[in-house]
Amino acid sequence: MNEKVIHVGLDVDDVQYHGCALNRASGECLNFKCRPTLKGLVSQLKKMRAALGGGALKVCYEASYVGFCLHRDLTQVGIACAVVAPTSIPSRRGKAVKTDRLDAADLAEFYANGQLTEVTVPQAEQEADRDLLRSRQRLVQQQGDLRRHLQGLLRRIGRHYKAETQRRTQWSRLHYHWIEQVIEQSSGSLQINLRLLLGQLKSIDTTLVEYGEAVDALATSERYEPSVRALTCYKGIANLFALTMITEIGDVKRFTHPRKLVSWIGMDIREYASGGKSHRFGITRQGNRYLRTAFIEANQRGYQSVQLSREIKARREGTAPPLVAIADRALKRLNRKRYRLLAAGKHPNKVKVACAREMVGFVWESLNAATADQVGA
Repeated sequence: MNEKVIHVGLDVDDVQYHGCALNRASGECLNFKCRPTLKGLVSQLKKMRAALGGGALKVCYEASYVGFCLHRDLTQVGIACAVVAPTSIPSRRGKAVKTDRLDAADLAEFYANGQLTEVTVPQAEQEADRDLLRSRQRLVQQQGDLRRHLQGLLRRIGRHYKAETQRRTQWSRLHYHWIEQVIEQSSGSLQINLRLLLGQLKSIDTTLVEYGEAVDALATSERYEPSVRALTCYKGIANLFALTMITEIGDVKRFTHPRKLVSWIGMDIREYASGGKSHRFGITRQGNRYLRTAFIEANQRGYQSVQLSREIKARREGTAPPLVAIADRALKRLNRKRYRLLAAGKHPNKVKVACAREMVGFVWESLNAATADQVGA
């Protein structure tokens, strides 16, 4: 005899939790709300279970800024919980009213009907490592914004580093020294502004150095070293991109085919086919943007040649031959694909994306091989 199940949809925010408990067998539906605390939520869930005649609770909530902490807390107290992908939630046509109560009711109904896709919940350590890499990327973006702002300010006052020094490399030690000289020659609010901006920029540079040291330490840790070795065999993939791919993908075996990983990253080709006509567009971009960026950046210039640098040869030392063989196959294939598409007149940016899509399959193979018993660490 099947156990009675009560499906609960939960709409979470910082002010209040809104929930809806649904007994699919009887059609009974009860709404509730509580304070955004674990104690208050568990108390309400127990009341709902008793009011609906008992049964196993299955709770779901939409992936949001709350993350997976609520999932872990409910699991720890013995309540089954799922985090669902926002893009998998069906939208009702003609719906003109949206409230937290209605959203919770929709979640409960869709969850009971099996219409929602659950998000894979990473381990707490892996999530912390992933957040470290994401925070570093956010800081790199801030560094770029600050550099562009500082350059624009210097240009507005008629100072141009390249024109004055005839040097092409920016943000080097000499460039910083030139900015400091400009600050000494300035006065008033301009001098204060430039000094504060340069101080912020140097602070970010120092922080990024510390992030780099943390990334290198993670790459040599016991839980990541085998997979990092498998990916750093590739041209264009060093510790940073390797760890980004590993922590964002998580358990690679949940993707039974490379095409599923390509789709999850958001690198599927958009297509519109109707009336016997088919139109294909760019990639969907409906997936993990951190992974998508890492794969595209890895194909910026790395596959212009099949020659290996000393650095890559050094990274390959001590790596299992099957893993090196996969990287070599990827190198030759991506190099041929790059020149074939360029010869056909494709835009270089489209070529990079096409090569990145191709690389996903090889990375999938490498990560599966790295975790296999016959390869080991």
